Amino acid sequence: MPEPDAEPLTEAERSTAAHIEMMMVYQARLAEQRRASIEAGRRKGGLAGAAMAGAMLAVAEIYEGPPKEDAPVTVEASSDPIDIDKDGVDLTVGEVDVAAPPLERLAPFVNPTRKPPQV
Repeated sequence: MPEPDAEPLTEAERSTAAHIEMMMVYQARLAEQRRASIEAGRRKGGLAGAAMAGAMLAVAEIYEGPPKEDAPVTVEASSDPIDIDKDGVDLTVGEVDVAAPPLERLAPFVNPTRKPPQV
């Protein structure tokens, strides 16, 4: 329980704490999945099956490398984004006006020579 005279957490601190908690839950779930895989190998192939399952998990971990711990990125915008495909672009960069018209709508491409799938 937080101390009564402690300062409230900022949004970044709450986000970081939530990220750490989410990673702890993920690590616990991953450990349980690995344990279950080794147990399944033991049930199906005895000691050799358990050893093979463990070896496969080790090789996968070596191949994939350590997990990257990217913190979540939160970006806030003052308004909804514009649809440049429908509205086009009209803005000023420095003293240069930049404009691009909206894209014309194209009919969807349908390949008439394609055979229907055989069931």
